Amino acid sequence: MVAEVLQQHKKIVLVLMLAVVIAAAAIVAGCSSKNNERVFKVGTQGYAEVEILGEIVKAIVEEKTAYEVQHVKSLGSAMAAHEATVRGDLDMHTGFTGTSFLGLFEQTLTAEWRDPDKVYAYVRDQYLEQYNMYVFPPYGYNNTYAVAVPRHWAEEHNVTKQSDLAPYAKDMILAVDQTWKDYPGQGYKEYTELYGFTFKETPQMDFGLMYQSIAKGEVDAINCYSTDGQLIAQDLLVLEDDKGFNPPYNGVLICRNDVLSQYPEIKEALAVLEGLIDTEEMQMLNKQVVVDEKDPDVVAREFLQSKGIIE
Repeated sequence: MVAEVLQQHKKIVLVLMLAVVIAAAAIVAGCSSKNNERVFKVGTQGYAEVEILGEIVKAIVEEKTAYEVQHVKSLGSAMAAHEATVRGDLDMHTGFTGTSFLGLFEQTLTAEWRDPDKVYAYVRDQYLEQYNMYVFPPYGYNNTYAVAVPRHWAEEHNVTKQSDLAPYAKDMILAVDQTWKDYPGQGYKEYTELYGFTFKETPQMDFGLMYQSIAKGEVDAINCYSTDGQLIAQDLLVLEDDKGFNPPYNGVLICRNDVLSQYPEIKEALAVLEGLIDTEEMQMLNKQVVVDEKDPDVVAREFLQSKGIIE
């Protein structure tokens, strides 16, 4: 009973903290509105990639329409962003197809659901049916778990895909994410069953330590995210997931339909998001923030200018 009370208390505190963050953002947005028109709020979860996406949305809307956008940051989780949008505290938020498919809609990954287009269509239809929300077509990149090795090693051994590791894995140390190692139904155990080999060692590390360790030669490969900026900085090669183990995690923007119905120019302006960013471009954008320490808003605007979308 004590544990249940503490858990409930923790949930209440988190909800209140989220409400305070969003309310404060709304006050700031209201004070800064350039023409006392509606100020739209886009929410992101609190790390470089989604903050870049939030700034991309903000820049496009403000360039292409008469409205302002308030970027509400550090919401903590995809579920927090979703719930805030459902309540109307946010107008839209960043998300990933795989997160919604496996988490929010509690589906199970099977062979038929490894198709990114099929997963997107399911997520889009369920958001519309259950929440009256519109899921914009994917940005174009896939941020999923990946296996990466030093490029020079891959070229020396003619390794381009994960199944090519079969002759070498027994002598390799693979640093793995602490969540992925024992992830139910989609972790290391299932990975080795599909690919048919195991690694010599699989120490669990946070991502910062992973990249330090492979730079020092302490591990031979890492279990990373496919859009990590450090992949470019350290010249690591992401190996093709040729057996399709990982589900598609395509980045998407999710918006309330009542907002888009009332302000169709917002939907029209943001249509440019479809296919805008491929995986390699997302790696580079992340590198500029995480490694080069540039501000996400600067990175977003420079990217959109390079694409000729804003001036």
